[in-house]
Amino acid sequence: MEPSTDTERETEAAYKEVYGMIVASMAELGVTEVETVGQEFNYEFHQAVMMRPDEDYEEGIVCEELQKGWVMEDGFLIRAAMVVVTA
Repeated sequence: MEPSTDTERETEAAYKEVYGMIVASMAELGVTEVETVGQEFNYEFHQAVMMRPDEDYEEGIVCEELQKGWVMEDGFLIRAAMVVVTA
């Protein structure tokens, strides 16, 4: 969805700025995003909600991320990433 008015563009820019600040704060605390697309499915970090054929990836590879996952730098999982896996 693309903003079409100046007000919508300003609102989008404000949301992106806040999101960037949150991600930077989390990184300072040692929290990073779980790697997903193009990675082999790992049940410890990924929650597969769907399987589908995909010409770009081999079977068992994550082809789409539906929801971000978060993990501490020591490997402690905060939230598994919701993903689609190739069949």
